[in-house]
Amino acid sequence: MKKSITLLVLAICGMAHGNEALDVLEGRKNTDDVALSAATDEATVASDEDEDVPIIYTEPAWAASALDSVWARAMLFEDQNNPWVQEVAMTGFFDFQAAYGKVEVDAVGATPSRNVDVDGSMTRRARLGARIRAFRNTDIEASAEFAGDSDYRGIERLSARTELTPSTSVTYGKFRPDFGIEYRTEPEFSPYPDRAMLANMLAPSRTVGVMFHHERKDWEFGLGWFSSDADPDFPQVEGDGILAVSLARSFVERSGDSFMRTRWHLDYLHNFDASRSGSLPRYNVGGRPSANGAQLATNPTFRHLFSTGFTIEQDRFSFLGDFMIGKGDTTAWGLTMGPTYWAIPGTLKLVGRYHYAGSDDPGALVSTFGASSDPYRDDTPFFIGDEYHSFYLGANLHLYQDRMLLMGGVENVILKDEAGAGFNADAVIWHTGAKLSF
Repeated sequence: MKKSITLLVLAICGMAHGNEALDVLEGRKNTDDVALSAATDEATVASDEDEDVPIIYTEPAWAASALDSVWARAMLFEDQNNPWVQEVAMTGFFDFQAAYGKVEVDAVGATPSRNVDVDGSMTRRARLGARIRAFRNTDIEASAEFAGDSDYRGIERLSARTELTPSTSVTYGKFRPDFGIEYRTEPEFSPYPDRAMLANMLAPSRTVGVMFHHERKDWEFGLGWFSSDADPDFPQVEGDGILAVSLARSFVERSGDSFMRTRWHLDYLHNFDASRSGSLPRYNVGGRPSANGAQLATNPTFRHLFSTGFTIEQDRFSFLGDFMIGKGDTTAWGLTMGPTYWAIPGTLKLVGRYHYAGSDDPGALVSTFGASSDPYRDDTPFFIGDEYHSFYLGANLHLYQDRMLLMGGVENVILKDEAGAGFNADAVIWHTGAKLSF
């Protein structure tokens, strides 16, 4: 029955490609990925000689490509004069990841050291859906997930965003709460194989909710509520839920002959249900043995979650910095720093990321290694500890804009278990993958 409902929803719901500014605002695009063209590689601009005239940051356009006409076929209908439906487009996302490496687990007492093989490949995501622009003020979005097991497959999102005024809107349905930079960024536009470990560990499930957004000059405000249910298809309004509050500000300033844009954010989630919540955390490893020392794991539960950080874009360079902390029956915190640089504008991007997470509690950090660092997607094998470091360096070959790319890189992961039984883990992992989206 659920599959039939899924097909029906995908047949009648969707949302057309919105303008690029809206995609950036909603996290569906990285701002440094919108475009890099040899012909237009600068973001400009109204004159800032008069302090009362704001500097306008304009995204450069991608260079023309023979594949433009192929991707244009995703737009099935477009008529801005139609009073009911202005745009209808198909959407899809395919993400294949592979990893090769071994995790070395230290010996403790009579237990000898051992290696855990994390070689493997997976279709990380396989999504198909649609977008609709309707009534000239509502963007509807629906997609289904076909990869993974039964807890992961289902209605990935089914939501609508309605503009109440030019500066105020409301989003409702099943979608992802805003929390941190990597979690709010759509995975098809992330330059990394997967989100950082703590982002996957702290972030709640997609669930039903409502979120109000307001913009005033360069400020953005958000306030919403989300259910505690985490059904893969249609979550119910359940429990006391999660309160979501967000605040952000964007700055554009001249830097030499170019312009630099900085966006700062502060996100807060309050989990009223704490240990009774079904959507936070998203995974369940309670009572199962970890791959480092067969230690029995517990599900960390959080009542308060904070994230604050910033992104910077200038010419070929971008940088993100994000600090996160979760407090509940345990406390975990962490920091992510990630630079990117277009070595060949529009074609070859170099990417790096350092991620740190820590806790004073034994076994508070839960992570998987390899093709997926998200225990919600794949928790075999999983590792626990109290201090985590990850260093990633890679390169992405963009075959068509940021819609079709090949990825490759190497990651060094260190997980310390000093507050627990002492089963520290260390790994060097080679990553490769491909992403295709429309």
